[in-house]
Amino acid sequence: MNKHKILIMIVSLIAISQLGGCVVAAVGGAATAGSAAHDRRSFGTVINDENIEYSVTDALYSKPEIKRSDRIKVVSVNGMVLLAGEIDTQEKKDFAGEIASRIEDVKQVVNELVVTDTIAGVGTRASDSWLTTRVKTALFGVDLKGFDPTRVNVTTASGRVYLQGMVTMAEGEAAAQQASTVSGVKQVIKVFEYIEPVADEVVLEGELGSGAEVEQF
Repeated sequence: MNKHKILIMIVSLIAISQLGGCVVAAVGGAATAGSAAHDRRSFGTVINDENIEYSVTDALYSKPEIKRSDRIKVVSVNGMVLLAGEIDTQEKKDFAGEIASRIEDVKQVVNELVVTDTIAGVGTRASDSWLTTRVKTALFGVDLKGFDPTRVNVTTASGRVYLQGMVTMAEGEAAAQQASTVSGVKQVIKVFEYIEPVADEVVLEGELGSGAEVEQF
């Protein structure tokens, strides 16, 4: 294989890794079909979560109170919506949480926006993206029977890593422990929906879930 082909492969892999949980609408269906094969959510719930993310994001940035300079990441897993990033006032943080809670099919809002005068710039955002990729890769090293790292959604904001998904308590602990070993991670915050372990699992739409719980690790 010549150097040109190797370079193309490397660039392609980097591009794929940067997609994370954010997939443009044009290819959303195909990407979702692949991930849903391992997901504990039903296919319909995966699609619904994507729609929730788009709806919440659109609702937030359509309000004059929320500026484009505000950094708000919206991630929905089984209707549990995480708001992560930075915003400049407590009033705007509360407002963002209220707007998100009004969106159809949102079960719970976990408002982890950090109030600060310093909104993360391009450099920090690029670093967060790379850290997310590294944490996702590290999760493949979890040594726990039945653990599937693709079931854990990873979101990073200014070095703070948020873990979401429908997992057992043991899986959640193992994932958080593994994520905390990655260099550059300042804090791991678990936003899991815990389920009971079952032998031949078919878990759809969180019937066995206990609701999202937030815990710093």
